[in-house]
Amino acid sequence: MKKLFLLFILITSISGIIKASDLLVLDSVYLSVAQNEDSLNSITESNIVDYSHKLALFLYAKQKFSKFAIYNRELDKIIEYSPNDRLNIGFGFNYKWLGIGLAFNFGFVNNDNDKYGVTKRLDWQTNIYLKRLVIDFYLQYYKGYYVQNPQDVFSEWREGDEMYIRPDIRTTTLGFGAMYILNHKKFSYKSAFLQTAIQKKSAGSFMIGGHFQMQGIRADSSFIPTKSVFKEQPPVIAHQGLYFGIITAYAYNFIIRKHYFASLSLLANMQLGSAYTKMEDGTIYTGFVPVFHLQPRLAIGVNRPKWYAGVSFVNDIITELYNKENKDWTLSFASGNYRIFLGYRFGWFSKEK
Repeated sequence: MKKLFLLFILITSISGIIKASDLLVLDSVYLSVAQNEDSLNSITESNIVDYSHKLALFLYAKQKFSKFAIYNRELDKIIEYSPNDRLNIGFGFNYKWLGIGLAFNFGFVNNDNDKYGVTKRLDWQTNIYLKRLVIDFYLQYYKGYYVQNPQDVFSEWREGDEMYIRPDIRTTTLGFGAMYILNHKKFSYKSAFLQTAIQKKSAGSFMIGGHFQMQGIRADSSFIPTKSVFKEQPPVIAHQGLYFGIITAYAYNFIIRKHYFASLSLLANMQLGSAYTKMEDGTIYTGFVPVFHLQPRLAIGVNRPKWYAGVSFVNDIITELYNKENKDWTLSFASGNYRIFLGYRFGWFSKEK
């Protein structure tokens, strides 16, 4: 209770300085599992060394995204809609059970609104890595998209032409997933993605858990451009889906020369979905759809007792495989992030220097 109260105070205090200009982003706030220092000796003898007792300061750059795509089976072509991506640069810390990251939107880095349009967003993604659990949470709202592959959508489009921009398209995502790490005594997600531990030898683990996600897309007119190769597509202006099911995955950390690592993780499962689709003329279709859930998770870098560095990538993809009312097209949604990081550990508050 004490930790949760402190977390609430921190979020409230920091949120007070976040302005509508979106220059400062509270990128992540998470709880971790602290290890008693009395058991440090037993930890160092195992395959995983816990460093959460040391204050770690880090710099990082992070890009989040929420994309969707429409695939036509008959044409074997796809429309890929993307927001105007934004790279945030910031800093943060990890200490015992708490970690906070703050990122800034620098104008000289993200200055391509004239080309790709303006995207307004609220994007709170949290990937929480505990000793026995990995938890993913998504709360996203995006408004303003552009067609990422115009060469496949418009027959007359040529390199250098203006992008097809849709400022009226908005998406909403609410998702939650949790998995239990079966081999948590030898395998550590924290060592590859959070760097509050070091895994000493290569090892992997199966995981099992559950997932649900609510996804919505709305626009003032059809998602399908009228002057495109998709002109025969039905004019869809809204689509919503609820997806849920049991999930399984496997992850493996390759440890090279003690401190270099490459972490590979893959989730690939069938789940059930409930879909709602609205056409321009007001016609509404509803029904259950099978969906395919794919989640690759990658990280590579170096993790030493005093410092660490690397890159990580998480991509959560939901694809509707079949819709009885719209057999010729399917929708796919992708949320995730890229991250580059560099950190240093201090022994100021620990007994071990």
